[in-house]
Amino acid sequence: MKQPLSYVGLGSILATRARLAAIALMLIISPVVSRADPPDYGQETISTASTTMSETTPTPASPLSGAILERSKLTGDWWDVRDTLSSRGFALDVSLTQFYQGVVAGGNERDFEYGGKLDYYLNFDGAKAGLWPGLSLTMHVETRYGEDVNDIEGMLAFANFNMAFPKAGKTGTGVTALKLTQSLFDHVLLIAGKINTLDDFRLNFTGRNGLERFMNSAIVANIINGRTIPYSTYGAGFALFEKEGPEFTFLARDPDNHPTAADLNELFAHGVLLTGSFRLPVTFNGLAGTQVIGGGWSSRHYTSLDPSSWENIPGQGLVAPEESGSWALYYNFDQYLWVSSSNTNTWLGIFGMSGLSDGNPNSVRWNVTFGVSAGGLIPGRERDTCGLGYFHIGLSDNFKDLLSGPSAPPGLAQRDEQGVELYYNATFTPWCHLTADLQIAQPSTKRLDTTVLLGSRLKIDF
Repeated sequence: MKQPLSYVGLGSILATRARLAAIALMLIISPVVSRADPPDYGQETISTASTTMSETTPTPASPLSGAILERSKLTGDWWDVRDTLSSRGFALDVSLTQFYQGVVAGGNERDFEYGGKLDYYLNFDGAKAGLWPGLSLTMHVETRYGEDVNDIEGMLAFANFNMAFPKAGKTGTGVTALKLTQSLFDHVLLIAGKINTLDDFRLNFTGRNGLERFMNSAIVANIINGRTIPYSTYGAGFALFEKEGPEFTFLARDPDNHPTAADLNELFAHGVLLTGSFRLPVTFNGLAGTQVIGGGWSSRHYTSLDPSSWENIPGQGLVAPEESGSWALYYNFDQYLWVSSSNTNTWLGIFGMSGLSDGNPNSVRWNVTFGVSAGGLIPGRERDTCGLGYFHIGLSDNFKDLLSGPSAPPGLAQRDEQGVELYYNATFTPWCHLTADLQIAQPSTKRLDTTVLLGSRLKIDF
């Protein structure tokens, strides 16, 4: 068992300093391999229309060539190789993100953990490659290493969402996305392949997979979908859209998670997941925003204690009644409130997410998330961003009764979980970002005191 911070002795202090020195060395010599520009499609919808104002559109990316402190990627244009490949339809981007995060109060244990992620992205444009217009292929490979706080912070939501993938708590590599799309008639998009749910989540200001904004799973994405929508799975569907207008998306997916294995012989072995959503761009006082409503239904058999890609479900090992099927409905929005007329890197925006589910087998009956984000508020720091988010996870009565009943061991009684997260993302260069993160939460497990987490995140775009 790890010692509480208050009992750290001289030996532990020296060990901690040695760990920090090792981390500092790794930050310098680690292979700095960043994702391509954020995809223009979302979990709720596959983006097909022209991109509306986003956090990055006001500021064009730095050219790949140029001085090392000014270009958008650390390694530049690879002596024109990168630009040549891009002109022929191949775009390769890699990022290294390192986390150092710890529980300083509450939780199951008090300790700091270090871990990281390597993300490799390959995007193929069929038209540029000389095939045919509208064809594209997206591939995402993830490598996870080290430790994280998700197994010691005592929360239902993951304090570090990104470190839960491709396999929570395990070092490994997985192809989490391999998706083929084909646009037709300027209003239809066909979709098939392996779909990464977080890659396809499109909502301004939230998190971009927990790599650039917020880190908590209840703020990065809509946690109401945690029961039915796996992180990485196979599926197919279509999107209907109008240029700069509304979009409707329908997908049929395998309800099982397949982040590190092909498992093609097991496709739809446990049913099917159907999701649909409608996304409507809106304008408020001349500023861009979006409104999204959607829902999903899975025919798979679940219990309310089944593991989830989105959250820590307490009571693992207990027996719970099995239910046939599960459904959830959700509403998301984002809205710019202000963009400086003199510098479009300076802006203010809000976002929100809410949902409702069956409450059994989904342990989350309802949820609400609301946040505010800003960019360039400090003079001379126009590329920095910051945000404050609040979440409330309303657990179902069935779930609470199950973990406080006579068959449950003492100490598992549940309540609603709520918390706040504050981050500041400092841009040192266009390819190097350092984030400071604070989370304070009331865990769902009643016996646990308020949890306080401090953390940092260093992301380098290769």
